[in-house]
Amino acid sequence: MRKDRKPIRTSTRIGIGVYLILLLLSHGYQWWSGGIDHLLMPGADRPSAQIFDRDQNGDVIDGHQLDVVYDKWESNPASDKTPVLLMHGAPGMGTDFARLAPRLNAQQRTILAPDLIGFSASSKGTNVSYRVQAHYMFDFLDQMGVGRVHLVGWSNGGGVGLQMADLDPDRVASLTMLASVGAQETEGSGSYFFEHVKYAVGFGIAGVVPDLIPHFGVLGSRDLRIGWLWSFWDSDQRELTRIMPTIQTPTMILHGRHDPLVSSKGAELHHELMPTSRIVMLDASHFLPFMQTEETAGYLNAFFDRHEQPGVAPQTDYLNLAPIPQRFGANAALHWVGDLILTIPWWAQLLGIIVLIRRLPHVGMVAVMILTVMMRIDFGVAILGLLAGRTWWLICGTSPLDRPFGVLRWIRGVAFVLPAVIIGLIGGGWTVALTEQIGLIGLVGGSWMLLCAFHAVRLVITWSGRQRIAATIDRTFNHEYWPTVIVYIPVLCWGLGRVISGKGLGRMTAVNPGYSDDAGVQDESKMDLNIKLGDGTTDDESVLHCVLIEDDENIQNRIDAAIDAIDNDDALGGQPVICKPDKGEKGRAVRLELTKEGVIEYCQKSGEPFVIQKYHPGPLELGVLWVRHVESITNPDYTGPSGFIYAITIKHFPVLVGDGKHSVRKLILMHKRYRAQAAVFIERFTDRLDWILDDAEELPLGFAGNHAQGAMFTDGEHLITPELSAKIGSIADRFNTGNNGDGGGGFDIGRFDIRCESLEQLRKGEGFGIVELNGLTSEPTNIYDPDRSLYWAWGVLGGYWKHAERLAQARLDTKTGEPIDEKTWWRMKRALVRVMIP
Repeated sequence: MRKDRKPIRTSTRIGIGVYLILLLLSHGYQWWSGGIDHLLMPGADRPSAQIFDRDQNGDVIDGHQLDVVYDKWESNPASDKTPVLLMHGAPGMGTDFARLAPRLNAQQRTILAPDLIGFSASSKGTNVSYRVQAHYMFDFLDQMGVGRVHLVGWSNGGGVGLQMADLDPDRVASLTMLASVGAQETEGSGSYFFEHVKYAVGFGIAGVVPDLIPHFGVLGSRDLRIGWLWSFWDSDQRELTRIMPTIQTPTMILHGRHDPLVSSKGAELHHELMPTSRIVMLDASHFLPFMQTEETAGYLNAFFDRHEQPGVAPQTDYLNLAPIPQRFGANAALHWVGDLILTIPWWAQLLGIIVLIRRLPHVGMVAVMILTVMMRIDFGVAILGLLAGRTWWLICGTSPLDRPFGVLRWIRGVAFVLPAVIIGLIGGGWTVALTEQIGLIGLVGGSWMLLCAFHAVRLVITWSGRQRIAATIDRTFNHEYWPTVIVYIPVLCWGLGRVISGKGLGRMTAVNPGYSDDAGVQDESKMDLNIKLGDGTTDDESVLHCVLIEDDENIQNRIDAAIDAIDNDDALGGQPVICKPDKGEKGRAVRLELTKEGVIEYCQKSGEPFVIQKYHPGPLELGVLWVRHVESITNPDYTGPSGFIYAITIKHFPVLVGDGKHSVRKLILMHKRYRAQAAVFIERFTDRLDWILDDAEELPLGFAGNHAQGAMFTDGEHLITPELSAKIGSIADRFNTGNNGDGGGGFDIGRFDIRCESLEQLRKGEGFGIVELNGLTSEPTNIYDPDRSLYWAWGVLGGYWKHAERLAQARLDTKTGEPIDEKTWWRMKRALVRVMIP
């Protein structure tokens, strides 16, 4: 076995070299040619005006002029109508109004649509905040010879319009906030601080990332990519919140009910803040100049005409052309939850998302993306919460299969958020739409499809993920991996029948009178059972000696007792030994300890009483389920065998065989059977997953004969012989009743888990050791044989519980067994579940 130190492949080296050469050529080409910004930013054939630069306070910077590139639609020279200034959003340019402007110009108004300073073909200014842009626009109007003007601010341009109305209200005939920004609390998270964190991240993504891509100018220069972001960075929307109630200019808020960038609730808040505003809510989205051109132009022209002359009283009504429909059922509940979340501060939403993703990574992602699509959670808050929550999940909350090791796997694990967000935005939109149309079915169906999409994308894109998909298919078509409740359907029906008939389930505990008070439902002690089997009182080597290490607050006392037993108790035979909880199930915390250091560590970590058991080298392990004959209880004159072997299970331990090429992790995922329980093995060998086994080298993946721990169970009916039956029967017959310290017959039904040297010796009833004895809630584990059908397994299970039922009745009839009362039965934690579903 050796450490997997993967060399960098020749193809990888070539790929890196080609990438670096292309990147160098790309930057060289852009430097030599000046890039293709002139193609992306129309301006060469457009007029421009010169204005002076201004600092952050709006003061003129002498000697530094800026070019404002613009589009102009002239009116009839005879027209004296007030001109219109159209201000675009971010990113954007004056040509964005190419469809809208002619429809406004048709009313014989001069239309001006400049590229704002810092955008597209216009110069880059020292500062481009809303306030300073307002100064720039007044300077531009001065150069155009325009005095009084109608302002239309689309999206981010609305912030400039608000500042212009505040700076010089006498020059502003009217203000239209066209799908416009406004108060700080309506922008994303509502937090000035967090929004600027988002802008800073935007500078990195739009500015730096494309520079690492050999795009040969197709993505534009850095100035083009990030120029528009400076408008957000330099601006303070808290100032807009302050000035909006003071503006006396007639204002129309023209907005789309389905705007995904500035919510309709934000527009309604702006209307509440501005006393001279009228709101017109359209059945539209954010892109009114492109998609609702005629309708938008109609409202604008009418608004301009109304306020052509100063002094006309503004309209302040709410014209709602897209009322929210009445919601019912799941649709109403979904929006109620969304509105409730909208009242929570952004930082509390962020913390909630992080915890949710940590606990329910994919279900949480579905919920977050649906609420993000509904604009109840800010996109930036959602992204940050998903990234932080997933990182936390990868560190300590993920399953062993998902836990990354190595830088690349960490990057891939966290970066999964990016494609998930894209899928989530699409799927979340569908889910909301389906909920509106068909209610709860749409919500559940859309959420389930979105959840499946997350899982599929997460797994399909990697080799290990595809192996896990194959493992899921294997588990789906093999009942040994199915939920126990399905395998136990006949038992559940039988138990329900007893409850309905009044017989109850507590009466079943009349069996195994010497085993424990509850016949082996949940109260058994491994040490007590070993003593009743004859540990310390018989020379039968099939009973493996045990030593109980009691719980003790003083860990050193436990360590001393354990080491003393190993050194001085000859019956243990020295190391190796088996350490396991005195009360435990399904192979929990069972460990083979080869050294005293391992035993000391077990003492320190166990935190409960445990037994040290003599180790039987096997190498074979089996489960022998024995059932007492009813006649041996009910007939005092019965002279036949006391019982019989009902079933035998052969336990096959998983062993990984190396090929000298692949790591332990890869070999596990490549193996058709082992990948079905890969989580168990990967958790067990976390420190050796990247090791490579030599060709034909073997690595045992487990030693506990437990199906949940990776062992494969097959039916061993062919191993039942008279000799083995007699040997098991004799052990069961001498099982101490626990009543007076002697006598036998206290065990009626259960499973002996044994280890043996060979199957030949086992058939003779020789060479085996009893690892553990299980009582009433034993199961015939041969039902998990992968080559047997579910129908066959149901038959075996049903037969087992029929035998248990007859034995319980026999004990009750002969008064040789006493069940726990029904009240005690129902008070026992998980008792019913453990009887029905071990």
